Amino acid sequence: MNIRDLEYFVQLSQMNSFTAVAKYFDVSQPTITYAIKRLEEQFGTHLFVKDPSHRSVVLTQQGNILVGHAQHVLAELTIAQKEISRVNRKEIRVGFPPIIRSRILSDLLEKGCNVDILTQFQLVSQGSKKLLENITDGKLDFSLLGTLETLYHPDLIIKELYTEPFTFILQDKHPLAKRKSLTFEEVLAEPFILLDEGHVHMDLFYRLNARFAHQAKVRFKLSEPDVIGQMVQAGLGIGFLSASALSIEGKNLVKIPLDDPSGHCFHVSYAYPKDFPLSEAVESFIQEIESL
Repeated sequence: MNIRDLEYFVQLSQMNSFTAVAKYFDVSQPTITYAIKRLEEQFGTHLFVKDPSHRSVVLTQQGNILVGHAQHVLAELTIAQKEISRVNRKEIRVGFPPIIRSRILSDLLEKGCNVDILTQFQLVSQGSKKLLENITDGKLDFSLLGTLETLYHPDLIIKELYTEPFTFILQDKHPLAKRKSLTFEEVLAEPFILLDEGHVHMDLFYRLNARFAHQAKVRFKLSEPDVIGQMVQAGLGIGFLSASALSIEGKNLVKIPLDDPSGHCFHVSYAYPKDFPLSEAVESFIQEIESL
């Protein structure tokens, strides 16, 4: 049996059009037609019937039986491909978002934990949204992640490590620098310097800004918290980061907590795939970060 035939079959069961499926896979329509004919010959039955009124096809009873099994087979093959790819990789790929890195490394060093273990990993420094995508696609073995809510994914083992508030980053001479907290409404007129769309901070900014008809404007989008701090120091705007993302010591900056009735906070978790055993090095790293 040709696996590609099953892929064409499952897609046709969802799109109900040979033309649409051919376009989806960028192949000719006869390619899809012959694939379905091969399956029908193999199983000795019709899998689709034509619906002339809508110029489409629909599954027969036998087709409905096959589609469930075909989806299961394709899902298992995807899992197998991910597992084999991990085995073939020499390195252990660990996601380490820059927004979380500062606090985790600082806490590990402060407690005298073994940070040499990190030399056994290929550290992937990206925003949490991209890292979550990569770990579910089998491109990472383990990752730390930051989210706006408690994280759940059916294919991952996940444990939340801690939560922390969101803060505004201002120059210490800013007119609002003495405030103990600030609502989003109070800073609508300020130009924002934010982490880019790969980070959940931008999602929260859009969510809060939507309450006020998107009045707040973004001046710069960046990938590193330290650069945001430098630009705030230069008077180019204000930052919006989770509490531990940026050290302000000696930088003429202040952090002021977000006063938000919805109680938004930054959830930090680790995650790894359910379907693949952890290496000893990753297990040791988990023990270290859970001890913090």
